[in-house]
Formats: sequence, C-alpha cells, structure tokens
Amino acid sequence: MESDTMEANDAKDFTELTCTNLMIRLKILLNKVSQGDVVTFYATREQVDNTCSPFSRQGYQVSWTQTAENRYLVRIGR
Repeated sequence: MESDTMEANDAKDFTELTCTNLMIRLKILLNKVSQGDVVTFYATREQVDNTCSPFSRQGYQVSWTQTAENRYLVRIGR
C-alpha cells in the first residue's frame, strides 16, 4: 500500500492537456521507460477513454483508478 501512495505522489497531472497532446507526451515518456517501469499520471475520463485503449493494444500494461469525480490515477507500464 505504501508504494501506491508514493506512486500517487509522483504522478504528473495531465488533466489540462488535450487528448492529442497527452498521447504525444505519453509516447515520449514511454519511449524512455525501461522494462518493468511504470508511468503514472492523473487524467480525466475523456483522456482515459481516448488514451488507455490504444496503449493496451500496443502491449502496455494499463490500469486506472478513479480518485475523484472526473479524475483518474492512470498507470501505464511495459
């Protein structure tokens, strides 16, 4: 449970980005991630709907947890 709290504290807030800008940012971040590492960020429901499915189809491990109304903690890893 402690690692979940640390992970949430390190999460970037991408809720203000457009879905297109979020996809670009995630592709850049995920290219730098080593096998077994995870990118953690906050997103809106629309961002989750538009970004998580494409990454899961590309072989990434994708999960999200709702933390508030229209706010989700998203994890994408290799």
